[in-house]
Amino acid sequence: MSEEDKEPQNSEVNESEKETSDDKPKAKFSFKCTRCDNCCAARGPIPITFWDLEMWARNGVVANFMPYLDIYQKPDGGIDLILKPLAPPPKEGEDESPPKDPFGTVPIEELLDVKCPLYNKDDKKCLVYENRPLSCRTYPLEFDGKNFIVVDADCPGIGEEGMTIDELKEMRETAKTMHYELTRMRIALPVLNQLISQKIMMDLMRQNMEAMSKMSDEDRAKLDEIFKKEREVE
Repeated sequence: MSEEDKEPQNSEVNESEKETSDDKPKAKFSFKCTRCDNCCAARGPIPITFWDLEMWARNGVVANFMPYLDIYQKPDGGIDLILKPLAPPPKEGEDESPPKDPFGTVPIEELLDVKCPLYNKDDKKCLVYENRPLSCRTYPLEFDGKNFIVVDADCPGIGEEGMTIDELKEMRETAKTMHYELTRMRIALPVLNQLISQKIMMDLMRQNMEAMSKMSDEDRAKLDEIFKKEREVE
């Protein structure tokens, strides 16, 4: 592959060259997935969209993904629904148990090198390939609402021969769909998360009030004494 055909990292896919004389896309960006473990084993948190949830529901596999779904607080303050990556391996001399929570005290930089929980690294096989999320289907090509972006210039599949015009069109459409669906999720998720949190708090308060109403006067007095001592300590 010549230097002029290579895509630099985070470079814009040349839209001016995607039209030919018969108005069909020209496959300058060439890609074929090599089923390596570069992206599947080390992509960090994989964002999930409503499209993914709907697909899993149609295929009857939502329950298979539930143990791996989590709410992820991003460095920019936003939140994503993600496939929770496995925790980084313990460092030399570090206790292996209990297992660390990747979103507890682990720095975000370390999460960039942890593998997807649904990828078998030994067999180099995605365990849910037919039901893989949109983010995996479009990688390493993304769409930012205006331009197509290559987010991993080191991906071994970039420059591989054999990509048809239809495959290029499909990959671009998938990237656009991912951008649209991720935008939808990032708008809706904070609202849903707040509503669910409020509901949980209200339920806890109601349960606490019901429990206190059933307490004897003696037990209630003891509880009041405990609260009084805690306030004095503060």
